[in-house]
Amino acid sequence: MGLSFRILLCTLFCSLAFIPQSHALTMKGRVFDYKTNQPMANVNIVNTFTETGVTTDSTGLFTMEVSQGHLVEFRRIGYKISRVRIEQTQLPYYNIAMREGAIDLMEVEIRGNNYKLDSIERRETYKWAIEHYKLSGLDIVQHPFDALSKRNRQIWAFQKHYEYFEKEKFINYVFNERLIRQLTQMDSTRTAEYMYYYRPTYEQLQAWTEYEFYDYIKTTATAYMRRRE
Repeated sequence: MGLSFRILLCTLFCSLAFIPQSHALTMKGRVFDYKTNQPMANVNIVNTFTETGVTTDSTGLFTMEVSQGHLVEFRRIGYKISRVRIEQTQLPYYNIAMREGAIDLMEVEIRGNNYKLDSIERRETYKWAIEHYKLSGLDIVQHPFDALSKRNRQIWAFQKHYEYFEKEKFINYVFNERLIRQLTQMDSTRTAEYMYYYRPTYEQLQAWTEYEFYDYIKTTATAYMRRRE
């Protein structure tokens, strides 16, 4: 390793001590039912950027570590998801009112025919993180401090996770049990096993025409049934 290169590395890492970091903040509050005003225990609270979580205690109280710009979700079965964006460094005491209703937006299983609407709503919810700038190739060399920022790395990790999730949702929506049973006449048990072994990729679904997609299902279903005989 050349002397000049070692000097550059030394300068770079020594300078990190002077970079302003995204400081951890303590978020505190109480979760309660919107209608009854009763405290809610065992509510799952997730920081979508760090993927860390806590649950409320028996009195609905919670404490969680966050940073400015993070998005926090409050989830409990039978209630709509509540979300809080951390937009300041002086945090108030949070009183989170949760409303009864079906779980929305981030369910793994597609329900009904609202995939496009859900996708648009999700993008609006996470717009701040999704549109955060990215670094690649020469950009990393030109902006080393940005590349080493913990906050930026968390946001970029979230962007990758979001992209993967959206692709999986699309596959679930298109490659669904109802369509397969209509085309193949398989029972539900065999359909589930067939979908596991012959699940197409997002790239395949984007490339196929509708005819090619249906032909894929029919051809692979025939091959699957022959294996089962």
